[in-house]
Amino acid sequence: MNKNILEKDKENFFNLAGIPESLKPAYELCIKSYHHWKEGRVLDTISLLEEALEIFQKNNAYKEMANILDFLGDLYSMRGNLEKALRSYKACLDICEDFEDEFSTAIIAEKIVQIYREKRDYEKMIPYLYRILEIAEKYRDAHRAARAMVGIGDVHRNKKEYQTAKEAYEIALKIYRGLGAKELAEIVENALKELEEEMNLT
Repeated sequence: MNKNILEKDKENFFNLAGIPESLKPAYELCIKSYHHWKEGRVLDTISLLEEALEIFQKNNAYKEMANILDFLGDLYSMRGNLEKALRSYKACLDICEDFEDEFSTAIIAEKIVQIYREKRDYEKMIPYLYRILEIAEKYRDAHRAARAMVGIGDVHRNKKEYQTAKEAYEIALKIYRGLGAKELAEIVENALKELEEEMNLT
């Protein structure tokens, strides 16, 4: 959500942005919610954003809906409400996919992966990791591709599919070394050592 725009004078903002009358009440709620958020009043922020979301939904304002769903997902996640966070992120992802916004799709998919990781629901991470990988390869985003490969390795390691996990980690390690990302490479090297120890125990 672009919070900078909410700092501007409200009337000027509405006039400059050419916001339709039907959406102005929702934007006003967003501005109020942002001030609450700055004051640390998270519950009030959530409540106002949920109201704004309803107005945007009624008016099929998809860009605004995606922004709010993303922000709500962050807020729910911060409060430990992982199920609500997942619902928000998935609804946001659907909009991003519908509008073929692959950059935003990758970001939201990563957030969904993180929620499933926190829930230890590794199996459900897989389709999102492969979607991230697909986008990363398309746009030659090596860092994102490496992160996705680490996630794929983690999933297979959790399923005790050690060889597949090892191959995924090795690809990630090769990418990080190629990028000169030493600290990230070390993290993957450690994961590989731990994995080999687990393999020796089986």
